[in-house]
Amino acid sequence: MLTLLRYLAAAGKHVTLQEIIDVVGTTIPLGGALMGTIAEELIEQGMQKGKQLGMQEGEQIGLQKGEQIGLQKGLRQGKQIGLQKGELIGLQKGIRLSLKCKFGTEGEALMQTITTIEDVALLQLLADVIEHTENVAELRAWLADEAG
Repeated sequence: MLTLLRYLAAAGKHVTLQEIIDVVGTTIPLGGALMGTIAEELIEQGMQKGKQLGMQEGEQIGLQKGEQIGLQKGLRQGKQIGLQKGELIGLQKGIRLSLKCKFGTEGEALMQTITTIEDVALLQLLADVIEHTENVAELRAWLADEAG
């Protein structure tokens, strides 16, 4: 056994598997059986290491893919929210101008209530209502019913 260990230590990485099998077979009684056991243990160690590396690599790939999908979803949602916010602001500005033109400062005073409305459909409806109302009192009543 000592001879085998010295041989392997001296040879290092330059020893082939067949050379190790030959040395073990001639040096140790029943060396072939020992080589089978050693080979099985080395295979098992290799499988465990491969499994561990595979899991680490799979986890890394999974994280990267998840990050990519999350970023894409975030961009889509951000774009949608930005468009809705832009539409909301545009409607509020249009309503402010309509109120000012039709009812003057009394109409413009309603903007405090109107700026709290974040429903685009309701603001679109309000823009139509402004066109058909005769006075600020009618508009206040509509706002109390619809937006209150």
